[in-house]
Amino acid sequence: MHDFLKSDHGRADIVAIQEPYIDSKGRTRALPHLRVVYPTGHIEHFGDPVRPRSRSLMMIHTRISTGSWTQIEIQCADITAIQLTTAEGTYRIFSIY
Repeated sequence: MHDFLKSDHGRADIVAIQEPYIDSKGRTRALPHLRVVYPTGHIEHFGDPVRPRSRSLMMIHTRISTGSWTQIEIQCADITAIQLTTAEGTYRIFSIY
């Protein structure tokens, strides 16, 4: 997986990951050309014993403009979702554990 993600010229623009590594500060590791999208509320509620551990996330290549996508708010630690708008249309992409 690392070899697949490390190339700035890789073929994947959006990667959905289940059971990601999360460090003691609630963050995962990502290369500079990838933006990490966590489930809604992950950072705010990290370490809360009532909220389950996040088990999904997305990594979005920086070649996709932040102006073309937004996170869809879903109150579930197992779902990360975005809405992507392109010239062809609008797409909703989900990473579901």
